[in-house]
Formats: sequence, C-alpha cells, structure tokens
Amino acid sequence: MSVFLSRIAVVCTRSSSKLYFSSSKLADAISPKYQVFLRKSECLSFARQINVRSYATDTIQPTAAIDNASIPMKKKSIHIKPTMEEMTIKDGHYLTLAYATANAYDLKGLKEALVQQKLYQPGTLKTKELGDVVVVNAMYSVGSEPREIIFFREGAVVFWNCSELEASNVLEFIRKYEVDSYPRDVVSKEREIMTYVYQPNVKKCQLQDETFVMVPDRDNSLERYTFSHAMAQSARLGAWEARLEALAAAVRLHSQAMERDGVARVDKKEMVRKLGELFSLRHRLTVESDLLDTPDFYWEEEQLERLYSRTGAYFTIPRRTRVLNERLSHCVELLELLWSWAADRHHVRLEWMVIALILAEVCFELIHLAERYVRVEWTISDRRSVFSNEFEENIFQDLSIIDTQ
Repeated sequence: MSVFLSRIAVVCTRSSSKLYFSSSKLADAISPKYQVFLRKSECLSFARQINVRSYATDTIQPTAAIDNASIPMKKKSIHIKPTMEEMTIKDGHYLTLAYATANAYDLKGLKEALVQQKLYQPGTLKTKELGDVVVVNAMYSVGSEPREIIFFREGAVVFWNCSELEASNVLEFIRKYEVDSYPRDVVSKEREIMTYVYQPNVKKCQLQDETFVMVPDRDNSLERYTFSHAMAQSARLGAWEARLEALAAAVRLHSQAMERDGVARVDKKEMVRKLGELFSLRHRLTVESDLLDTPDFYWEEEQLERLYSRTGAYFTIPRRTRVLNERLSHCVELLELLWSWAADRHHVRLEWMVIALILAEVCFELIHLAERYVRVEWTISDRRSVFSNEFEENIFQDLSIIDTQ
C-alpha cells in the first residue's frame, strides 16, 4: 500500500511542478509594468513559493525495498566439534567426554563385569531406575569432584570428570559387551567434548557458553543425565554420518564411472548389500532412535525437557538429522538406479543366452536336415546304381541270347 501511495505522490508532484513552471514563465513574459501587479497577486506569489522547492523524483524508491534491505539475514548455527588440543580447561571446570562405540550394549553383562572389577559401583538417578541406562561412580576418588560414567543401551557412554586415559581404558574394557562395534577411528573422531562448572549464584542447571553450569550443594543427577543424553545422541549421529560418508564415497565412484564411461560396472549382489546397509542405517535413525522426537522420559519433567531441547539445539541435532535423512534418500535413489541397471543387464544377458540357445537349436536342426538330405541322396544314388547294373545285366543277357540264336 505504501508503494502505491508513493507512486501517486510522484505523479501529482510532477504535474504540479510543470503547472507552476508554466505560470512563472508567463509572468516573466509580461511587461515590467504589469509584473508588479502580478507579483502582488497571491496566486503567483504562492506559485513562486512552491516553485522554489525542488522535487528529486528519481531518488524516490519503494519503502518495501528499504525495509527489506534493513532486515538482517539470519545465519544457520553449525556445531563444530572441538578437539582436545583446542580446549582450554579453566580453573574450576571439569571435563565431559561422550563416545558412541557400537549399535548397542549388553548392559546386564557390563554391569556385572564392572561390579566384579571393583573399580566402579552402580548408582541411581534420584531414586529413578531407568532400564536402558547404567550409571556407575568411581570407588577411588581423585580430588574433591567425584567421577561418574553413564552407559546407554544404544551404544554410547559419557564420562564426567574422567581423563582421556581412564576413558580409553574403559572403552577397551567394554568392547566385549558391544553389539556391532564401530571402527576405532570413527569413535575417536566423532566424540563430543564439553566442560562443566559449579556456579554459586545460579538456581537451575543450564548450558552457557559451551559449558554445563551446575548448581552447587545439590543433587544434579537428572540434569547430568539430560546433558549426557544429548551428548550421546550427538555422538551417535556423528558415527552414522561417518558411516553414510563411507557409503556415499563408494556410490560416488560408480556415479563418476557412469559420467566418464557412460556405463557402470556394478555387481548386483554388491548393490543389494549396500542397499541393505543404507536401509539398516535409516531404520536405526528413524525407528530405533529417538532423534526425531523427545524421549518419553522427559514428558513428565518439563524443566528437563527444555534443558534437553536446548542442548540438542546446541549440538544441531534436529538439523543434522534432517540432512542425514535427505542424504540417505539420495543415496538410496542412486543405488536403486544402479541396481535396476544391473538387473537390466542381467535380463539382457539372459535374453542373449536364450537367443544363443535358439540359434544353436536352429543350427542343429539344419545339420540334421542336411544329414537327412545327404542320406536320401545317397539312397537314391545307390538305387540308381543298382538299377543301372541290373539294366546292364539284362541287356547283356538279351544280347547273349540273340547271339546264340
């Protein structure tokens, strides 16, 4: 609406300026005697006063464009995994590490083994027992801050106030209780590193400046679990992204061969195997995991649900999940195309085999026909030779009879 009104104002201004300019020229053309009278006229004086104003109509722009240009563009937040070399642990801050090592853990066997090891003792979460989580506390303390480890059934583990050496030892210990272990390089590369600190003036736990803020002199076990759950989800998602990257690299080779040579030399069994891996990865992402929705544990804890959502947004879990789904769909479409192309090649090969068999049968029939033809010819020639011999013998007998007579 503002743009339309501005255009109307420009048109009216142009017309009025032309009118006043013509009246001023008319006044200048009249003799000086009459110009005095005309200058005293209110109309011409008013016209001259308005004519003094300059209208720069070329610089007028729609207001909508100015407003849109002044609006700042919103940038997408991207979570960058920090490395241990880049981390600077300040005084009073403690380290938190999260690893995703396998698709699942045998929590029952793991818990029994930890108790038998006598280094860690099982703990609880504010009298809440979760079947998919095992929380253990170190029996031997190093410093005033206790050490805690949280194991998730989905194949992730989070260390609170544990060194890298202790974390690596625990990771080696739990390898026998893993189901479908991830490569060690992927585990170390896709880990999450954070720090946490106790602040005396805060009333609730929160995430602030890449640091978990804890409330001192209070049981923060549920908040620790919430932070750990979000970190474990991010580490699992990173392992799946690495797995998809490896599968996409293999698919990229076939697409480059198609672009370069015009054909793709693929094996049908290999394509089916890779499709199975992609479908298995999608099943873990959309069905087995709770990355697409808030877990059931937080439905009754509104404060913990907000804390989990904010931590997940910090690790960009929703956006990464959406991007991973899109990349999975693209890879599945390309592999299905390659599989159908390989299946068509197999069908064409079968058709050529059938054509070759038909040609072989036709050749054999022609050979049999030629054999029958030759046999008939031989029979006819034999009969002709026998007939000619008999005829000659009869003639000789007749001639001999005639000679005797």
